[in-house]
Amino acid sequence: PSLPPSPPSLPPSPPALPLPPSLPPLAPCPLGDVCTTGPCLITDGGSCATSPDFPNLYPTDEGCTIYGLPPVGLDVIAFEVEGDEYPYSDYDGDGDPTNDCRYDHLTVNGVKYCGTLGPAGVVPSDGTMTWVSDGSETFPGWKVCWAAQPPSLPPS
Repeated sequence: PSLPPSPPSLPPSPPALPLPPSLPPLAPCPLGDVCTTGPCLITDGGSCATSPDFPNLYPTDEGCTIYGLPPVGLDVIAFEVEGDEYPYSDYDGDGDPTNDCRYDHLTVNGVKYCGTLGPAGVVPSDGTMTWVSDGSETFPGWKVCWAAQPPSLPPS
């Protein structure tokens, strides 16, 4: 018997929205794993992430997205990044002068964290954190962990 005709090829998918040049589209991340783009590091057997070169000074003009995070409160082990030198000025105009983080920042759930105040206890609702550093000062950076997930397969 002859084979059924092959289905017509699918039309090309629409172009994705443009992203900043430092953040390419996210590659698929194995289920249960946490992955990262760019120079950030996944450490402690996949249960923590750090800024590039942590605990040494992070580089300038870098960025990364950590993704595949479980929906658990984040545990901030260390957090020392460039802060807002003028905390009384409301640069982004949202009425809160303490959340601008114009320079280097770690973003979770759309909120930027900088200075020494990290996202402690925050649950990353979309499973991602994004780090951006600008072209000026650098600091020791950050280490953020999440509750260790049980392995999907029992050890042999």
